[in-house]
Amino acid sequence: MTVDWEDFGQLHCWYQFETVPAPRGDIERQTDTVLELLDETGVHATFFVLGMLARHRPDLIKKIHAAGHEIAVHGTSHVHLTRLDRTSAMRDIGDAIRLISDIIGGPVFGFRAPIFSITRKNLYVLDLLAELGLEYDSSIFPKAMSRYGIDGFDPEPRNYSLPEGGQIVELPLTVIPWCGWNWPVAGGGYVRLMPRLMLNPMVKKLKKLGRPYILYTHPYEFDTQPIDIASNFPEGRRFSPWRRRAMNFKWNLFRGTFRDKTRHLLKNLSFSTCKEIADEIKNSPCTRLLG
Repeated sequence: MTVDWEDFGQLHCWYQFETVPAPRGDIERQTDTVLELLDETGVHATFFVLGMLARHRPDLIKKIHAAGHEIAVHGTSHVHLTRLDRTSAMRDIGDAIRLISDIIGGPVFGFRAPIFSITRKNLYVLDLLAELGLEYDSSIFPKAMSRYGIDGFDPEPRNYSLPEGGQIVELPLTVIPWCGWNWPVAGGGYVRLMPRLMLNPMVKKLKKLGRPYILYTHPYEFDTQPIDIASNFPEGRRFSPWRRRAMNFKWNLFRGTFRDKTRHLLKNLSFSTCKEIADEIKNSPCTRLLG
């Protein structure tokens, strides 16, 4: 069970205007809703924390950590990593590690790239993670999508020997083979748009495969109130009304079903943190060379 901990309004202001405002109160309400659900179901999750939000709300990170959940890293600026060169990627990830480690008063062990943006073009990022002392990554979608993914990548969690001499455990996002295709079911919009009646067959299929389910979520998906794409835009910066309505429709579509679907999954599967899974794999003798 993972949460990509980022603020919806702050993030979309960054996307549209390249400014990073302070988050509003939505993130506190959303975080509390996630923590309440995790407490209700007795699940410990991994929170991949975004640096631009961590700078403003270290108190919430401490609250998540104090509740027994793992804190991991989601980078600093939520830039697609294929847009960064090696030096810039190293700086973005390293800055986030130092910031978040200082907040929780201890080390972090894992990383998830913004927008799952480790692809065939930039697999060297895994070498950077090992160099920075991280033990695992959970960024690779083993299916090529429009913005991310690697067709043919092993969907099983593995301990990889890296080209520059390091090692790292990769926890790929979950896909299920069906009718000759790998279907993404890992979370986010896939679970939001998935009919409820598909959940139980999906769970049974995963159990049959013996493959862990890497579930990813975002705080806004648990919100009890409608979300607005323009909620945190700077004064004087606006979308046209039709574009605002269209984007709000997209992000709110079936969002009200997400909490119940996630609750169903949390109650019917046994969840661990990414660190716990990575430790089991890291200590196994099976290490594959990443080619």
